[in-house]
Amino acid sequence: MFVRLCAFVLLLVGLSGCEDIEGMANNVAGQLANVGAATDATSEGIRTLSLLGGDVRVRGPEAYCVDQGASNARRGFAVLAGCALLSDDAGFMPTLDGLITVQFGDEDTANVTGNETTFAQFLESESGRALLAGSGDAASVSDVSTVTGDTGVMARFEDTSGGPVFTGTSGPQWRGFLDINGRLTTISVLSFDRSALSRGEGERLLTVAMAELGEANAPVVVAEAETE
Repeated sequence: MFVRLCAFVLLLVGLSGCEDIEGMANNVAGQLANVGAATDATSEGIRTLSLLGGDVRVRGPEAYCVDQGASNARRGFAVLAGCALLSDDAGFMPTLDGLITVQFGDEDTANVTGNETTFAQFLESESGRALLAGSGDAASVSDVSTVTGDTGVMARFEDTSGGPVFTGTSGPQWRGFLDINGRLTTISVLSFDRSALSRGEGERLLTVAMAELGEANAPVVVAEAETE
């Protein structure tokens, strides 16, 4: 069972071997911890940002802006929060107030579409829980619940392996997986300590975030001029 699931995740994320799975989880956790500690976050609020040299774009739900200081466009990573938290000139906040992160994978890693059920089953397995855990220890993640849909796969879980991914956040995490322009893309929704999202609120925010990301990267259709 592990070999089959490992082979599937290798196909998805392009790792060189099963031993890399735990390493990837630890690297991601470390990257997020470092980003969360950044002190030079920009005060300029923008909703849309091009990443990876313009190959993809990130856009959050209404009233969410990209934190350019905490994001890394060259690595395809973005952090989004309520615009009023990032800009002195933005006086509005989203109805569902959380923290959103987006990570675009390498080229040709997209494989969620058509494999939604298999992907969801993997996330619920011991190997999948190890991948979701910041420490790489499956025992730190329990009761993974998944939902499959037209846009991809969503998972809800709680990671007890260590401190918060970002200072000021806690509780369950919601994570979505979808294909964007040939890349496996991951979206995470976190709750702030000051205003925890309910189970339904977290799922709704993730659903909207996934839909916005898909629309922001939809192919541009150029209408042909009518000829007489």
